Amino acid sequence: MSDLTDFLVESADTGAAKLVNLQMSNWTVRDAQTGGWYCLAYNGTLFAAARYNGTTTRVMTSPDGITWTYRNAAADNTWNGMAWNGSVFAAVSSTGTGNRVMTSPDGITWTSRTSASDDGWYAIAWNGTVFAAVSYGSVMTSPDGTTWTTRTSAGSYNWRNIAWNGTVFCSTAMGGGKAMTSPDGITWTLRTMPNSNEYRGIAWNGTVFASCAMTGTADRVSTSPDGITWTSRTTPSTADNGWWDIAWSGSVFCAVAYSGNQQIMTSPDGITWTARTSTKIGAAWSPGYLRIAWNALGTSSMPMTPAEGDGSHFVLVGDSVGKAATSLFLKDE
Repeated sequence: MSDLTDFLVESADTGAAKLVNLQMSNWTVRDAQTGGWYCLAYNGTLFAAARYNGTTTRVMTSPDGITWTYRNAAADNTWNGMAWNGSVFAAVSSTGTGNRVMTSPDGITWTSRTSASDDGWYAIAWNGTVFAAVSYGSVMTSPDGTTWTTRTSAGSYNWRNIAWNGTVFCSTAMGGGKAMTSPDGITWTLRTMPNSNEYRGIAWNGTVFASCAMTGTADRVSTSPDGITWTSRTTPSTADNGWWDIAWSGSVFCAVAYSGNQQIMTSPDGITWTARTSTKIGAAWSPGYLRIAWNALGTSSMPMTPAEGDGSHFVLVGDSVGKAATSLFLKDE
């Protein structure tokens, strides 16, 4: 099997999303809904994305990442993070009054939930028992996405990501050189990162956490086997871009950035990274503020860690000139 070969991007000139072969530049037009899509999750049959702008229809769903349908959000909030727990999607927001969570059993019908506090919630993950959500200096947990409880974080840092590895939740900070871990989402311990980069995305592959950063010089990824001890990894010097999110496919990490010409980089292990050149359509394009997900799930307690061979493609959503971009990465068997 070769590495990833195809992806969809959106033209800033036309608003159209197109399929690009990284090696052959073979383009196919796809439709994409407009909006700034800040969060994305998969439930085994359907992708759900939510955005920070628009009126009412701040959610869109797709069975394959190609054809998308607008859905009504529970509130016109700035939705930043989303996760699936086997029964419901739960999304968290940084705006709203007492309603900074919404849940849905199917991605179509959404219900407002009372958040533990009106903090700026940015990321959420499931561990088989509870959802844990993080914000700037805060944590909240829920067994079902409906009832939320405030928890004490490990420190007042800008927590923008969270992942579960089967033993601990882990979050890395945007600046400050810190991470934090928790075995249950309740008790958190501060950890030290190898640098003070602004870490934005995190994923687990069954062996290591890999966290990607928006800042740094040829060192925009760090890895850890346990969330405690971290090692800086060399990233391509030509790709010092704003790396926003990262996902695992069962065989490769894929990170996506909101800036630069090489807005995709891949790694089989989180250590060795290869930048992928983004081809321009017309004058220029920049997907921006991206989220990425794989179209397969792992176990009920490890939904974001699929087994090798499960699933077929990544899906990417983003924000470009007020429009959305979807991105489909196909495996070359």
